[in-house]
Amino acid sequence: MSSLAPGGTDSKASQKAPEGAQQKDSSPGKNADEDPLEEFDAEDSCEEVRSQKAPNTKTCSGEQALPDPELSVESLSSEEDEPEAVPNDEIVQIPLVNALLYRLLTAGIPPADAPRKKRLQAVVDVNLKAEELLRLTELATESLKKQKPLIRIENKSLPLLICGDIHGQFRDLRAMFGRLGSPFNQSYLFLGDYVDRGLQGIETAAFLLCLQIKFPTKVFLLRGNHEDRGTTMSYGFFDECVNRFSTDSSSGVGERVYEAFLHAFKWLPLAALVDNVILCMHGGLSPELTTIDDLEKIPRPCMIPSYGLLCDLLWSDPSPDDSRNEWSMSQRGIGYNYGTKVVEEFCKRNSIDLIVRGHQMLDNGYKFMKGGHVLTIFTAPNYTNLKNDGVILRVSKSHTCHFIFLRVQRNKKKKDKEAEKFVDEDTKIL
Repeated sequence: MSSLAPGGTDSKASQKAPEGAQQKDSSPGKNADEDPLEEFDAEDSCEEVRSQKAPNTKTCSGEQALPDPELSVESLSSEEDEPEAVPNDEIVQIPLVNALLYRLLTAGIPPADAPRKKRLQAVVDVNLKAEELLRLTELATESLKKQKPLIRIENKSLPLLICGDIHGQFRDLRAMFGRLGSPFNQSYLFLGDYVDRGLQGIETAAFLLCLQIKFPTKVFLLRGNHEDRGTTMSYGFFDECVNRFSTDSSSGVGERVYEAFLHAFKWLPLAALVDNVILCMHGGLSPELTTIDDLEKIPRPCMIPSYGLLCDLLWSDPSPDDSRNEWSMSQRGIGYNYGTKVVEEFCKRNSIDLIVRGHQMLDNGYKFMKGGHVLTIFTAPNYTNLKNDGVILRVSKSHTCHFIFLRVQRNKKKKDKEAEKFVDEDTKIL
């Protein structure tokens, strides 16, 4: 593994985590002694990280036939489409954030000669203190407040990797960054649902908030329906916070950490418009959504209501039956199902080629619907042990789309030689 050492050992990094003001990076280049993302080798819990071009050379609008499931490894970028390095003055250097990133990136990484079972263990043991997380959420809130409810991602930020639900699968998230590139060069958009159901929602949320603070022009986070009190109280994140700090000498520390994360979640943006043609959100459309500008009028901070525009953005789904054209009630008991005619009229009215959303687990990790105007992606592989693929969508500067597949570990004998060679390549990141 590469040595990151931002100021020495992990314990020293922890001691050097003051709650200071944000500072811009003014050095001519990255300083490996201070920056935990200089180099990092990822341990994959996923067997395959593969790319396949989407059916159309431009955005996937209008495509009805799904790509062949037999995948081939191909380059993720061309010379004309290489990611641009983030300018130094856009990197925010905060000692606490750097120290947390260092621990999150290096904790629990077994040596290469460790037994395979040890290398593939699901939980990464990270030493995170309650007071650090409380301060982190304050810094994240300050950073998120600077963004509007609708993030407008311009062409200069492309190529862009769009990621669906993560659900506390921190090890897979870390391996994903290890294979696909650092925010120093690569732009990322996450569609929400960072916590609940998975084993490490705290680490997942902390890691992504750290990256958003450090790279506000490269890492974009949207809100999902699980970034809310109602769902996190029922599906695991509340219990995770309370149990994690149950041995703390101060009573109620776990509840304070939970409330601090919830407050930061209330400031997460709600949708993103990629180069004016790809609209991204967690759930989908709403009867109250007429134009793109309506998204910028949603007030924050906010709880997710049981009805209305904000609720629908995070809870609605495309109708499972493509023959349905209009609105219908959702089987979830909240939000709506939107039909083909609704999608086509909205896209035409707002000059949108493609709607990309998450919110639904899919065996193959993705699905086109509504005449190819709606694409659902789900990024957490082997979600709750369902053996599903995870998928990330890569959008180039010319709006060409590729799928990147994340697949769970299987019997090595069943790997094809090409995929095995790809996985075994040494990839430096972060």
